[in-house]
Amino acid sequence: MMGRHGLLAGLMPETRNLTPREHPFPFPYVRQYDTMFIYPSHYLEAMLREFRIAGGKIVLQEMHDLHEVLAVPHTVIVNCTGLGAKALFNDSELTPVKGQLTILLPQPEVDYAIEPPDGLYMFSRPDGVLLGGTHEMGNWNLAPDPQAEARIVAAHTQIFHDMHV
Repeated sequence: MMGRHGLLAGLMPETRNLTPREHPFPFPYVRQYDTMFIYPSHYLEAMLREFRIAGGKIVLQEMHDLHEVLAVPHTVIVNCTGLGAKALFNDSELTPVKGQLTILLPQPEVDYAIEPPDGLYMFSRPDGVLLGGTHEMGNWNLAPDPQAEARIVAAHTQIFHDMHV
């Protein structure tokens, strides 16, 4: 963010830098602002419902190359191929970035998000508290990494242990 007068200032008019006495976090600088989150499970359900009401149909189909994609008789195709796009579209530049998420049990009293240093983040959703903080460029492995999960949980645990309440 470029500060209160930067490019995003109009989108976050209530942004406020807090003094150390105004927050419990173990960081010298804390910024408080209101923002919106989209909860994927709620959003996807609503989007699919509206799509179907409008006459849309979902067709799952395995495709192996661009010719098969172009042969589909539909006017709209939504590409949800993820990492499969590399082979499907012969995209030599596609590079994965593996991120690891850990979701804790829902905690309604946690009604805030944090983005501490080192790429960590935490935000609360109705279905759980989401902890993140890995960005592994070039990692094609889809399996969860227990060591990454342990690092994420330990780093967040330390933040909350160091809070002064």
